[in-house]
Amino acid sequence: MKTKSFLLAFAALAILSGTVGAQYDNSLSMINLSVSPNPVVAGGNATIRFQLYNAYGDWLYGTSLQPSGSYPLLNVSPLSSYTIGQLDSGLNQKYYNYTIEIPNTTPSGVYTVTFTAKYFVYAATGTTIAFTSMPVSFYVNNKPAIKVVASSPQPSALYSGYNQTIDLLIQNTGYGTARNVSVAARGGKGIDILSSVSTFFISNLTQGSSVSEPLLVSAQNTGQTKMVANITYYSSTLQQRFSSIQDINLSVAPSAQFTIESMDSGVKVGAADVPVHLKVTNSGTSDASELQLSLETTYPITPVASTAYISDLPPGASANLTFLVNVDSAGVPGNYPITLYEQWKQPNGAANQQFSGSNNYFVPVVSSSYGGSAMEIVVAVVAIVIIAAGVAVAYRRRRRTAKKAGG
Repeated sequence: MKTKSFLLAFAALAILSGTVGAQYDNSLSMINLSVSPNPVVAGGNATIRFQLYNAYGDWLYGTSLQPSGSYPLLNVSPLSSYTIGQLDSGLNQKYYNYTIEIPNTTPSGVYTVTFTAKYFVYAATGTTIAFTSMPVSFYVNNKPAIKVVASSPQPSALYSGYNQTIDLLIQNTGYGTARNVSVAARGGKGIDILSSVSTFFISNLTQGSSVSEPLLVSAQNTGQTKMVANITYYSSTLQQRFSSIQDINLSVAPSAQFTIESMDSGVKVGAADVPVHLKVTNSGTSDASELQLSLETTYPITPVASTAYISDLPPGASANLTFLVNVDSAGVPGNYPITLYEQWKQPNGAANQQFSGSNNYFVPVVSSSYGGSAMEIVVAVVAIVIIAAGVAVAYRRRRRTAKKAGG
């Protein structure tokens, strides 16, 4: 019975103590509060600066501050206490600074850090524990992050030795809107930029969005290479400028390439079904199979048999081609452009992928009285010289014979 009475008395004392302590709660407040920088940027620090005002009419003892905040603003909540000690009544002159790290993954928005003060009050009823909760709210502006990649599939879209268009994907992978985004691309080893425009400007790029910009390039080497992007942009408020230099990784695949040589000195005006002899060489780095070549001409040359086929042409190998053409009789002698179009397949291409290219050169059209090739002309000139020499020798012999007969 005595035990039960003791427990009831202890409970009553605890309730009374809590009731008495409650009247001293919220005796503290923050004065001259500031949060810097303004705005707070994710990935940096936020410093909360303030003075404390004691509204209780006497000293507060053993005062401590314990900040707390929800994830992701504070990774650990609550943090360790901040010991202050004794506080006189009224405004205390000392400034307090509390710095916290803002995770760079914190989305933009308003966040609150609550400082809970714990202190002791010596009252008529004895020592009492009391609490004050002081919330501090501020805006976190998470910076945008611009990333540039080549969005075309590699290596199927980029082959050595050819001019091709790739797409640069400019992405905002950070938080918040990026303003006045500028991306200047330049070539790396074996990559030449052929586009007249290689710097791109985007006025606004919202969080998670992207734009695609075409860029004409020429790839010479094979294997892994890169371009370089110089990037500048601003925060949504235009108060912060960011810059970075990024590598744009590329993969350049081997490819067949072709050089064409003409084996003829010319075709005559008015000729019909005259052969045009060409030599094609695979000067690239990949085997070419199912190679089909088509000849396209301009007036006065007209193709008769204009296609040729080569089953396989390894790198460094050559093959001779023959096309038949007609030359208009009203044509004027001169050099006329001819284009040879190539279509082929490669081992590193997709199953149904067909590659194509073209080569341009000139074919001379000569007068119908043209004597033939350079070798034929040389032979003819030598023959004329020999005949002329024979005629001269015979003439001298006849003159000597005539002189002897007259003597």
